[in-house]
Formats: sequence, C-alpha cells, structure tokens
Amino acid sequence: WSKLKPMEGPRWPIRCGHAFTAEDLARLREGLWPRSMDDRWAVHLEGDTLRCWLSWTGTCIYETRITVADDGTGVAAVLEVLDDDGDTYRRAATDEGELERFEGVLSQVRRQLGDDLVT
Repeated sequence: WSKLKPMEGPRWPIRCGHAFTAEDLARLREGLWPRSMDDRWAVHLEGDTLRCWLSWTGTCIYETRITVADDGTGVAAVLEVLDDDGDTYRRAATDEGELERFEGVLSQVRRQLGDDLVT
C-alpha cells in the first residue's frame, strides 16, 4: 500500500463538517488497509490529510484536510471528491448522495476499528 498516491485529476469540493474524536484520528493515522478481496477501501490520515482509495485500483476517491483542535479532535470542513469521466469513479448525482457514500466508507472504518467515529 506504500504506492498509493494523492488524488489525481479533477476534484469536486463538497462542504462536509465531519467531526472526529482524538482517538478516531489516532486510529486513522495507523490506517485501514484491506485484508481480503471483499475490503473495498484503504483509508489513511497522513499529517492533516485524510485519503480514501478504492483498494482494487489504488485510485484516491476522497481527500480532505482535517483541522485539529487543541484537544486533539478534528473537523473535515470540505471533502474533495474525484470528479473524473466515470471510467474510474462516477460521482453521485448530488452532494448529499456523495456525502452518504463517504459516510459509508467511514462506516467500514468503524466496523473494522470497532469504535464509533463521530459524525
């Protein structure tokens, strides 16, 4: 997974407002890495940037900067979504639909890490 790249290509910014606990951020820094073919996403927080890649292509679909507060909690104000021609990823028709997809990725993280991520 060391060859995963930042998002490349056109981006679609969406206001997000997703909040994370300090523990969430610590675990995301460790990353969520696919263990089987059924695991569709790789997720990692590097510095202040959270990225989510489709595991089978290695394409970065979501990228967001996390603003970390003094207490260690964080907020993603804007979610950048890959906005390509649909060969790699077809963005949802609405911002709300795309945010639901992003929340679904975070749900996978929640299941694998065993704790709730704050929304």
